Amino acid sequence: MNTATTLAEVKSPEASSFTIKNFEILEDVDGQYDFSIVSSPDFDEAFHQHVQENISLGISPSVFWVRFIPPAENYFDESDPLLLNFTNPSINKLDVYIPVKDSTIAKGRNYILKQAGAERPGTAREIWDADWTFPLPHQYIQGEYIYLRLQSVSVMNLPVMIWQEKDFIHAALLKNIAYGLFYGILLSMVFYNLFIVFVLKDRTYLFYVLYIAFMLIYQFNSHGHLRLWLDIDYRLYNALFWFCLSAAFSFAALFSAKFLQIHSDEIFLKRIFNLILLLSILIGILGILGCSIPANWLSHGLGLIQPLVFIGLAFYRFRNGFRSAIYYLLAWGILSCGILGWIFLPDRTTSSNVLMLATALESILLSLALSARFRDLRLTQLTLTRNLHYYRDLSLTDALTGLYNRRCLNSKMQKEIRQALTEGISLSLMIMDIDFFKKYNDAYGHWQGDQVLVGFSDVLLKNLNDTQLAFRFGGEEFVILLPNLDAVETSKIAENIRRDFAAKTFRPTNKKTVQVTVSIGISTLTAQDNEAALFERTDKALYEAKTAGRNRVVVR
Repeated sequence: MNTATTLAEVKSPEASSFTIKNFEILEDVDGQYDFSIVSSPDFDEAFHQHVQENISLGISPSVFWVRFIPPAENYFDESDPLLLNFTNPSINKLDVYIPVKDSTIAKGRNYILKQAGAERPGTAREIWDADWTFPLPHQYIQGEYIYLRLQSVSVMNLPVMIWQEKDFIHAALLKNIAYGLFYGILLSMVFYNLFIVFVLKDRTYLFYVLYIAFMLIYQFNSHGHLRLWLDIDYRLYNALFWFCLSAAFSFAALFSAKFLQIHSDEIFLKRIFNLILLLSILIGILGILGCSIPANWLSHGLGLIQPLVFIGLAFYRFRNGFRSAIYYLLAWGILSCGILGWIFLPDRTTSSNVLMLATALESILLSLALSARFRDLRLTQLTLTRNLHYYRDLSLTDALTGLYNRRCLNSKMQKEIRQALTEGISLSLMIMDIDFFKKYNDAYGHWQGDQVLVGFSDVLLKNLNDTQLAFRFGGEEFVILLPNLDAVETSKIAENIRRDFAAKTFRPTNKKTVQVTVSIGISTLTAQDNEAALFERTDKALYEAKTAGRNRVVVR
């Protein structure tokens, strides 16, 4: 089958580069053919026209023979050497057979063999470039096929170009500047957020840093720059590749689960994230053990599915009021577009550039998402501590609720009892305990438990005046001193507190609301009381309220 075309007629003379598009393919399933057999006239009919413009053969264990006819010499500036360029640094083995004139043999033609590929040592690289580039001999025979033997466990997508040397150097410079910007963006995101990790001690930032760091090493590896700079044994190079890819998948899942606040009671979502983690680890194990083809298929599938899962969950969280999820949503949306472009765009250079741009934008947007999350948490924290301004002496207040603390209670209670007994005025004591608080904490976490404590302190302050002092005694237990009030008046306030708190709604997860109750004990000071006696009697009233069924007020 001969599909040779007079390429010089299509383009103007002295072009800077030319992309080969007409290929003929022969699949050697068992790898049994050698070049002498494949290049013989008997095998002409075994080659078939490749329907795609680039060599795109998917993931396959087969050996593929490819042949094409380069453009005529007068197509280029003859004073400038020509370079044959293959744009896929991940291909395992690439053998190039170039026909040249040789007067020492009968046919007057011989073939020069150029060998390259990720499995080959660095000495096989004739030109220092991440892609595979060879000088094209001036004595190569025009109108004759150049043969390629390809073997790879990764995607065999191989654009082929012929360059003028000076134009290749210029294009390589621009390409490496773009790579430098790309790696620089990822590296700056790593160091910037690593600093925040040490400051905030937040695991969400740590998972983000590890995700971007491993993604950076993976990209440095997959674009051929690690192999270019560090000529290590292929087995180690391959193991590092799969370890970094597996780690990037894993930490992306851990970061997303932490950022989007996946709770222990959200069983379905937890199972999804556990499955992603399991597949991520499996990819690494398969790749490191040498099962690269199933690892490649699995990684491509997970690379498509994982962003879609994250996008769906982020959209769900955003609709439920998690505002900082918008940046996260944009980040994975852009990366998904980049992955789709990388898979479906026919030109590998364009698709690779699209994926690099998408990855860089994703890293920036995820960093913005973390900043927005930190800002929201900061605003929440400021809201939770707004009652601190009610009490100027910070050493006597509880940092979470803004109420007086137990230390303050000891001094205030002594003073109020002494004053009440001296002046003959009423003094009532109220002790409150939030019902089933430990179960709430265990089910939804301490942060959500803190929201209940803050919510209860808001109810207290709403029902008390400036002379009625509220204290956080410890944990979920609160105390109120009420000067000049007897048991009847105190009971009315206690009922208002109990009712208002029972009506308050908490949202520990985005899919459910919870109401919490409080039990209250009350006692009024007598002439025979001291501090311990009053407190003990009120505590017994609280115990009676809890044993009687909770969510009630008991007076003793």
